[in-house]
Amino acid sequence: MKLPANSVRIIACSILIFVSFLGNTILIYCTWRCIERRLPTSFALIFSLSVVHLVKNLVVNTINISYSAGIPSTTLSCKIGIFTGSVGTTLEIWFTLYLAIFYCFKLNRVVYPRRAPPNGKWRKFHLMTVFALWITAIALSCPYLIFGDNVENEAPLNISYFFHHNFLNEECGILFRDDNVKLYYQQIFMVIIDLLPLAILVMLSFRIVLLLYERKNATYGNFWLRHDASETEVLRASKLVILLMSLVTALWISHFILVYFLKYITSWSFSPTVVAVLFSGYSSLSPYLLMLINYKISLKLRSLSSFCCTNTKKSKSSDAEKSLPKNAIVEN
Repeated sequence: MKLPANSVRIIACSILIFVSFLGNTILIYCTWRCIERRLPTSFALIFSLSVVHLVKNLVVNTINISYSAGIPSTTLSCKIGIFTGSVGTTLEIWFTLYLAIFYCFKLNRVVYPRRAPPNGKWRKFHLMTVFALWITAIALSCPYLIFGDNVENEAPLNISYFFHHNFLNEECGILFRDDNVKLYYQQIFMVIIDLLPLAILVMLSFRIVLLLYERKNATYGNFWLRHDASETEVLRASKLVILLMSLVTALWISHFILVYFLKYITSWSFSPTVVAVLFSGYSSLSPYLLMLINYKISLKLRSLSSFCCTNTKKSKSSDAEKSLPKNAIVEN
């Protein structure tokens, strides 16, 4: 039996919400439990990425599910959905780039060690930069709270469908009465603030690959005298950053191209489902890679899983004991 397009979209969005909620919740919990006295830069970036992924996925896909279930969209839901999607997409790209820059510098220190100790003041600078990125992304997307609206209520106006934000239903659109604002803000500026960091991220990944290659050759030449836990974390995180770059770049470009050509494939009824999956795929899959970056988070995750397995075994054994009759003899 062939499922209708709305049912497929509801199932896909529900799976995305579940996968994202599970992964990001575990990541937020483990990161929070690992913080002791100071907030490390890597924890701040991972925690920020988890919060962005969780909020973006929950808000956008909940609106998509409600629309696919037959609940009509309102002006408020359109504003919230477009604004959250814009802020979430921008921040997840920026924070991924920042994470790549952070571990690229760490990897450079591993390959080319310095005698001078690292400056502790850089930690405050990193935390201030993370906070500034939050404020900047929210401020840049604020116009969507003003111009986002229900298209059916504003049919006579000059309606602009911005292809980069067409992840919601077709009733939600961006209403710009000025063509210059539509061109320079929507179709140029808001694309550049996502596309330019992605281009830098790709080039930075090539730099990380080159450093990993140099480190491998130095190892074969017996240059390294020790291999401690911090170096292991940097090497593992650098490799995972390359995977994150590949994932976010492939999904963003695929989503951008698909939505741009939606007007040519309107006969394909499952295109909104594919758009939703491409738009929320990074926020659903990346938490499971971010769990492996920091060794403290990995240890906390292992202890959490072992604790859950121990409780499961205890509950099964207690249930088995309760199922025995009172006069049963247990042989040792």
